[in-house]
Amino acid sequence: MPVAPPRPPRPTPTRRLMLALLAAVTVTAGTLAAPAASAAPPAPLGPTVTRTDKPPTGYTVTFRYRAPEGVQQVHVYGDWFYSRPETITCQDCGDARPPAEWQPGDVAATPWHIQAMRKGPDGVWTFTTPLPAGTFRYAFTHDCANELATGCALYDDPANRWQIQPQYPGAPGAVRSTIYVPTSRKFPTYDTGYQAPVAKVGRLESRRYTSPLSTNPAGVHDIVVYLPHGYDPNRATPYPTLYLSHGSGDHSTAWTMQGVAHLILENAIKDRAAQPMVIVSTDFNGLPGGNEGYVDELRNNIFPFVEQNYRVSTRAQDRAFAGFSAGGSRAYTIMYNHTDLFGYHAAWSAGGPAATQAQVDSMKSVAGGIMIGTGLQDRLGNIAENSQRNAAALRAAGVELDEYNVPGVHTWHVWRPLLNHYLRTLTFRATTTDLDVTTSPAGLSHHTKVTATATVGTVSTSTSAPSGTVDFYAGDTHLGSAPVHHGVARLKKTVHGELNAPVVARYQGDKLFNDSRSDPVDAR
Repeated sequence: MPVAPPRPPRPTPTRRLMLALLAAVTVTAGTLAAPAASAAPPAPLGPTVTRTDKPPTGYTVTFRYRAPEGVQQVHVYGDWFYSRPETITCQDCGDARPPAEWQPGDVAATPWHIQAMRKGPDGVWTFTTPLPAGTFRYAFTHDCANELATGCALYDDPANRWQIQPQYPGAPGAVRSTIYVPTSRKFPTYDTGYQAPVAKVGRLESRRYTSPLSTNPAGVHDIVVYLPHGYDPNRATPYPTLYLSHGSGDHSTAWTMQGVAHLILENAIKDRAAQPMVIVSTDFNGLPGGNEGYVDELRNNIFPFVEQNYRVSTRAQDRAFAGFSAGGSRAYTIMYNHTDLFGYHAAWSAGGPAATQAQVDSMKSVAGGIMIGTGLQDRLGNIAENSQRNAAALRAAGVELDEYNVPGVHTWHVWRPLLNHYLRTLTFRATTTDLDVTTSPAGLSHHTKVTATATVGTVSTSTSAPSGTVDFYAGDTHLGSAPVHHGVARLKKTVHGELNAPVVARYQGDKLFNDSRSDPVDAR
C-alpha cells in the first residue's frame, strides 16, 4: 500500500525568518511565477481494489503493469468469467460473460479470456473492471493474439507475486498472482468472507524432504507447510494435521496460493468453528506408481518428516485428508484402501469408482468422518453426476458421509467453499458419548430414581473440551437435559414406575465439536 510521505521538520525561528523574506521578494518582484502545485505521486503498480457502491458488484479492481520495452499489446488473463448455470452443458460451455456483465445467480465458469489493457503516457498498462466478491487469479500476456491465451506465455504480476515460488524447475502452474475482493453490502454477490485476509496470520514454509521414490526432483520432494497463528513447537498437546492434494497442472504451492487454505483456516479459527491445525500441501508430480505410489510417499516419507519436524500428533485420528480432481482420485484410493491412515477423508470433484463390500466395511470404521462434494455444473467427464451417484451408493451401503455440493464448475471457486465446509463441519470435530445409568427406589410407591451420567469425549486431540447440552431419552420419552461440564453431563430424575426402555444420551454438539450419541443402556 502507498505510504504517506514523512511530515517536514518544524521550522526553526531562523528558518521562519528566511521563508518570510523569500515570500516578500517573490511577491514584490512580480517576475517570479507562483509555485506550481506539487504533482501527485504516481499510482502504485499492482492491483487496487476500490469500493464504488455501484452496480453490478459494488467494487472495481484496477490493474497497473509495466511491460518490457517493445511489447505492443498487453492483456490481463483472469478467472472471472461468468455463466448462467443452465447454459453450462459441457466443460467450457456457457455464456462466459466478463465481470462487467455479472448477474445474480451466475457461477464462475471456464474458459478464461484475455482482456485488453491500455497503455498510459507513463508507460504503464492499466485495466479496470468490476469484480464480485472472492479470490481471483490473474496473469498478463504480451502480444497475444489468441482470445483464450492458448500458446501464449503467462507473466506474473511482479508487484503482487506469491511469496512461495515453485520449488523446482518445470513445476506446473503458471498463474501465481491473486487478488481478494470483499462483499458489497449494497450490491451483494457471493458470501466469501471466510477466505478474506486476516490480521493474525501464521507462517508458510517451503520444505524439501528426502524421498527415495521421487523422480522429479530426484531423491527429494517438496511440500508447503502452514503453521497456524500462535503455533507453539513446545505445546503440551500436539497439533492435528490436515494433508491436502492439488489437481492436475498444479503442485504443492496451489492450496495456499490459489486455494488460500491458510486464510480459510484462520477465519474458521477466528469464528471458533475450527481448532488450530498444521496444514501440509503435498505434490504428487514426479512420484511413480499413480495413486498407490502417492500413498506410499505419504506413509513412508511425508508423515515421518512432518512428525519429526513439527509438533503434530502421530495418531491417525489426528490426521485429515482432502483432495480435488486428480487429488480427489487419490482421496478415494486412501478412503477405500488405506482408511486407517486418516481419521477424516474428503474427495472433491472426482467421480470415484464403485466401492467393494470390503471397502464399504472399512469406511464404516472411520473414526472422524467422510465428505464428498463437487461443483453442481462440473461437466468434466460428468464429474458432477458421477460424484453424486457415488455418494448415494455409499450411503445406501450404510456409509455415513457428509455430501456437500455447491454451484460451479471445475475451478477454485468450488474448492475453496468445499474446504471451508470441511473445516467448519467435520475435521477434528468428532465426539463420542458414553453412558452409565443407575436406578434405585425413590422412597415413593411405584417411583424410581434414575441417575444417568454421560461422558463426552473428543475423537481427535484438542486443547478444548466439548461444551453444550446432553439430552437423555428412555425410548421415545425425553427424561431431561443436562449441561456438559469438563466433558461430563449428569441427570438425576425420579420417574413413575420403572424404566421400560433402554436409556440413550444424545450430545447436541457446540461450535467446535459435533454431536454424538451413546449406545442404548439398560438401567441397573
